[in-house]
Amino acid sequence: MGAFALARVVARQPAREDLICTIAGEYREMPGMRLTRFQFARLWNLEANLCEEIVGELIARGDLSEDDDGRIGSRCDVM
Repeated sequence: MGAFALARVVARQPAREDLICTIAGEYREMPGMRLTRFQFARLWNLEANLCEEIVGELIARGDLSEDDDGRIGSRCDVM
């Protein structure tokens, strides 16, 4: 086998800040979008612990908020 046959292709994972900006942008572009944590994690292909970190950071930054039913949405949509 040649060297190319042994090379593995590894998908580049987006940098955390890029991911956060992308998610915040999606919420701005889709007013009214409110997702459960499960839906949020599935939409952006996040493991549960990373999902919690990202949601927490977006809420702390004021980009997102969580309603009484546990759905995550844009701050102006949840109020």
